[in-house]
Amino acid sequence: MIDFNTEIGQRIERRLRQEQIIWLTTVDARHTPQPRPVWFHWDGETVLIFSQVKGAKVRHIENNPHVALNFNANAEGSEVGVLIGEAMVLKEPLSPERMQAYLDKYAQGIQRIGLTPESMQADYSVVILVTPQQVRGF
Repeated sequence: MIDFNTEIGQRIERRLRQEQIIWLTTVDARHTPQPRPVWFHWDGETVLIFSQVKGAKVRHIENNPHVALNFNANAEGSEVGVLIGEAMVLKEPLSPERMQAYLDKYAQGIQRIGLTPESMQADYSVVILVTPQQVRGF
């Protein structure tokens, strides 16, 4: 488990609770990093990300579960936060409480892109959980 009591740990944990976007980097079959911005939910232990069934990130994770998550830096190039961890495609249903927390967080975003909570869950039905193991940043 990550020590969130350090200065960097506290900053990253705050951002995990507050930010709307995190960058998920997976590795493709040619070992090329594939970063992409994603919506996410942090529950204090894992980062929840949804994907479409045919999303490349699903294939990448199934072949190599090692991933990185990072936040955008601020305009001055500081506030860098990176988490290294392992991802898994969840085979069992997500708890209703966790799903609701995610839907609450992104209610405006879901509406803004022309979806409903129901259509979002149908389109992005694959559940990915990332367990962070290391943090770094400045």
